[in-house]
Parts: sequence; C-alpha cells; structure tokens
Amino acid sequence: MKSYLWLILVVGIASCAGVDEGAVDRPPRPVEPEGFLQTVDDSIVKTIQLHAGESETALPVLQLGRGLPLRLSFDLMEDRGQPLSIYFYHADREWKRDLTPGEFMDIFHRDEIRDYQPSFGTVTPYTHFEYAFPNSSIDFKLSGNYYLRVTEQGMEDEPLFERPFFVAEQSIPVEMRLDNVMIPGRRASSVQPFIRFNPESISSNSFDFTACFQQNSLIELVKCSDRPALDVAPDVAFYLDPSDAFAPAASMYFLDLTNMRPGGTLERTSQSTVPWSVTMAPDLATLPGSGLSPFLNGRSVVRSSVRTVVEPDFRAEYVQTRFRFVPPNGRPVAGRVAVIGSFSNWQYSPDLELSWNSEENWFEGDVLVKQGHHEYSFIADDPSISRAMSLGLPQYRSMYTSFIYYDDIRRQTDRLVAVQGTIVE
Repeated sequence: MKSYLWLILVVGIASCAGVDEGAVDRPPRPVEPEGFLQTVDDSIVKTIQLHAGESETALPVLQLGRGLPLRLSFDLMEDRGQPLSIYFYHADREWKRDLTPGEFMDIFHRDEIRDYQPSFGTVTPYTHFEYAFPNSSIDFKLSGNYYLRVTEQGMEDEPLFERPFFVAEQSIPVEMRLDNVMIPGRRASSVQPFIRFNPESISSNSFDFTACFQQNSLIELVKCSDRPALDVAPDVAFYLDPSDAFAPAASMYFLDLTNMRPGGTLERTSQSTVPWSVTMAPDLATLPGSGLSPFLNGRSVVRSSVRTVVEPDFRAEYVQTRFRFVPPNGRPVAGRVAVIGSFSNWQYSPDLELSWNSEENWFEGDVLVKQGHHEYSFIADDPSISRAMSLGLPQYRSMYTSFIYYDDIRRQTDRLVAVQGTIVE
C-alpha cells in the first residue's frame, strides 16, 4: 500500500502495544495489517456494511451463544448477480490468524451468500447482497477476534474483500469510566479510559488479561495495556498511560445524499445525468467538519436515512459526487491529496485521488457514492495539510469501547471475555 501521512485514524491494524504520541496533537502513523486485508477494488464492490442488528452505526460485536446477529451487506456494480462464498477465520488479539476451523466453528467455516437482489429502477445498475450470521450453517464456539472473507463461489484464495468482527463472551461485569487528562502540547483535553473487573471466575492470574481500547469504530489503531493495576484487589484495573490517552477525534465532514436537493453542503445537483451527480461546496483545510451532523460512528447509513424510496438497499441511486478541497492559502501542495470516507471503508485507492484545479485554486475529484449519510475526510502526503486541519474544532462526541482479552493457554489463543462501550457527548 502506498505510504501516506494520515490525517485521521483510518487504515491498517496497529500493534496492541501502547503508542507514544508525545506532545504532537495528531494521530500516529498506522502500520500494515498482519491479520486481514481491508483493501478492495472500489470499482467492483461498494458500500460494505457490517454491524450488529439493525443499527447501521453499531459495532460488529456478536455475543457468543446469544444476542443480536451480525448483518453484512454490500453492492457489486453489475446488474447480474450470482451466489458468492463467505469464509470465517479466528485471530489473536493482534489480528494474526490462528487455529483451525474445527477449533472455533460449531458447524462449517464456509457458507454461500444467496440473498441478492438486482437494483430496481436505478439509473446505475448494481446487485445488492445481504447475509446474516450466526445461522443454520455458521455458528461459533469460541470468543475472540474474527474476520470474514467474501469471494467468488469456491475461490477462497481470491478474496473480493475481508472485514473484521468480534465474538464476545460477556462472562464478567466490567466497570468503565473515562477521565479527562491534559497532555502537554495538545490544545484540548484527552480521554483516558479506565476499566475494573473481578477476574477470579476465569483465572486467578491477573497477568493473563489484556485490555484494549478503541475510539469510535476505528479498530485499526486500538491501544492496549497488559499491565494490570492490583491495588483494587480482588479486582484488577487497566488504564492507558496519560501519554497514550486518546486525543479528541478530528472532526469529520458530513455528506448527505438522501434527497438530492441543493442546499447545505450540496452546491449543485442533477438527476438528468447518468449517473446522477452532485457538486459539493468546497471544503476548507482550515475549517474541518461540516457543522451539525448526526453521529455516524465513522460509518455509512443507507437503510435508515434514505426515506425517498422504499427498500433503499437496492432502490437507492449511486451518485457521482464531486469533492473539492481548498488547501491552506489556496496553494497547491506537493504530492497526492485524496478523499476517503465511510463510503470507501476509510481505505485509500488511486480512484480517490484529487486533481489540482489551477483556475479555482482547489483540489477536486469525482467518487461514485450511494445515497445515504456518510462521513469523510482528506489525506495528503504534505504535512502542512495535517497541521492546518489539526487547528480546527475537534469532534467531542465519541464512542469509546474496551475489549478484555484472556490469554487461554489451553486454547492457545486470546479469548474475548467482555466488551464494554460508552459515548461521550
């Protein structure tokens, strides 16, 4: 993958070791994933969603043996559908694949995705796929980190895409709180997660546990601690060092394609083109974020946001969306500039790069995006873009989630014994 200076925490799976951010008020550079790949040919597969139950902003966390199923949905940009295969893999807490299917799956580790529907009455044809699990063919007998792989039928080694999810036991109650701490060099207070629980029902050795913390839906840069505090015996506590506390998330830009009417951030719209098209108002590097917008947790929302059609999963349109980005002082910067967002699963691809418009003094480019609510931001090689965007107002409303892992020697893997989350307004 091409190297980028990321403006937001969006790509790659980081090591679960604590990250030393020091006094720099920006996210650390992510590392390449070792366990699963998230890259996908964006011209073929679009609007991949994986979440618990019907809430499109919910994290993909499945409670072992009970609870809400997970819903996977996505579109193939062709009007003829065919069954696809889906495979499931277990991984340790660092997302390194481990174990054999018989050790973590209750029935099979492969299934077929047969629920698909060609788009109905849309200008741009596509095929919408749906898959829910657990089901009569797929169930899990071990907690932990997982990822799924979708392929052409029977072609396991040629993935269309992969996505991570979690299976949690929820076998111990967890007390979680968030403390505000001031870190030298940061303009706003940072959030230091703290959890406390009693481990005795699982293990008498407190050092068999690791606690990992996540900000919003960004599992890519989880921060972990394997040093329990023992001064609350018989309970144990985990927290991040102050230097590793989460800085307020950068404000995201908001894209609303639900009604295709000019206004707000939509400067121009057209339903007479193929595909439909919109032009966004220019986004300023020095003024990140789009003002008041719903909390999407870094995810796209289609089913519950597009009210203009019945069954928006396969009746919503794909819209050619022109993004425009004004760098500091309206001057070109060295290297590449690209737009990424929930519509691309926060993944970079060359198709998302923007071109310099010397007449208007901004970068611009077109991306095909499905009708709905989306969040997005910009990435660049030039660090001046990062510095400019860091001066904007941060996004204070965030969701923080803790993941408690138990190093099970008998199972030779990390079990996920509890997941706990809370939202900061």
